[in-house]
Amino acid sequence: MLAVTRASSVCPRFRHLITGTFNTSFLHLLAYDTLNKALFVSRSIEAQGPHQFLAVGRTAQSDDRPDLLYATTWASPPSLSAWRVTGLDDQAGSVTSPSYNVPPGPSRFLYSAGGPTGEVHSLDPSSGALLSKEQELNFLPDPSPFALAQADKTRRALRYGAHNLDVARNGVAYVADLGRNAILAYKVDKKDGTLQLLSETRSPRQGDGPRHVVPSPDGKLIFSVTEHTSYVDVFRVPSSSQAVAQNMGKLEYLQSLDLLPDRVQRADYRGDTVRLSPDGHSVIASTRGKTRATKGIIRAWRLSQSGQSDQPVVSEPLCTYETPTSGGKANAVEFAMRYESGFAASSDAERESSSSRVKDLAVLTDDEQGWLWILEWNGQDLKEVAKTKLPGKGKNDAGDDADEGASHAVWLS
Repeated sequence: MLAVTRASSVCPRFRHLITGTFNTSFLHLLAYDTLNKALFVSRSIEAQGPHQFLAVGRTAQSDDRPDLLYATTWASPPSLSAWRVTGLDDQAGSVTSPSYNVPPGPSRFLYSAGGPTGEVHSLDPSSGALLSKEQELNFLPDPSPFALAQADKTRRALRYGAHNLDVARNGVAYVADLGRNAILAYKVDKKDGTLQLLSETRSPRQGDGPRHVVPSPDGKLIFSVTEHTSYVDVFRVPSSSQAVAQNMGKLEYLQSLDLLPDRVQRADYRGDTVRLSPDGHSVIASTRGKTRATKGIIRAWRLSQSGQSDQPVVSEPLCTYETPTSGGKANAVEFAMRYESGFAASSDAERESSSSRVKDLAVLTDDEQGWLWILEWNGQDLKEVAKTKLPGKGKNDAGDDADEGASHAVWLS
């Protein structure tokens, strides 16, 4: 169980988050003091192995804030773990924009994807505990048992297999698969959570390597960041009438957004994460430097007002933010949930007004030196407001002593 010191403000002064690391077995709880703009590690919990990805969920007893944490773990053998979170800001106001991958209501199923396979686990709605494995998915182009038996199932398989799974509000799950250079779409069974393959949509360029996909809040658009070429590709989801047709679930490619500025070498970067801002009006993506000599980049773009055209995103970036380090294996960005503000922007003019009223928070993780940064997003630009370094030591890929490398962080409040 993860316990967090309780605060008592309508919009909490302290925002809590948690990060894993790539080279130690610790999970680190952190607190961000919004008044003094200070970030610090409040507690470190030793677990079973390095944690490369985290997700939050809710029990049936929860309000609209997360009280569950799930982690993929590079243990031996690799495993999934579930954690209960307690003591989070009971007096805080209502959340209007939840953190990513958390649909309303209690969490019922946990989806994971990595390398040649993925899994669907059922969850206890009261406790959030992992129950039974409902399905194992085979992402290999050759689905035979022989091919699966021969496939690499180590952590290296993440570099050339499936890397990410996200479920949209329309009941379709999308898998980014580097090896197939494609996005796979699956229909989600509402009763048992199992997935049925609908379609495979190839990336628009050879060798792209889709790494992460994320759906828009209304489920009409899909955004994919490519690891090998550092683009964000935008796809349209077929309408209900189209979905019944022969190309059921197949995505329509619309446009590509370049993560890199002019006059840089594309081969020096590796695309990483893609997210939508909490108001749903901007898309933000990150790329990592391939070596320590190259700093990572975050770019943001504005969605057009209608979102229905063949160019739903304004191609000129809102901002280009150079990260302080290469990011190592991380440089992952996650937005904090919003608290009730009483203002909902719908037009372009209202968006400008909204951006002056609401400043969203995001966390950026660094594997190279072990930093975590809190970034402020005002609808136009990113600004660093706080940072802290993880306290421990681990081993690098060569087995030498090294600083802890932050992997992926999520917000708990």
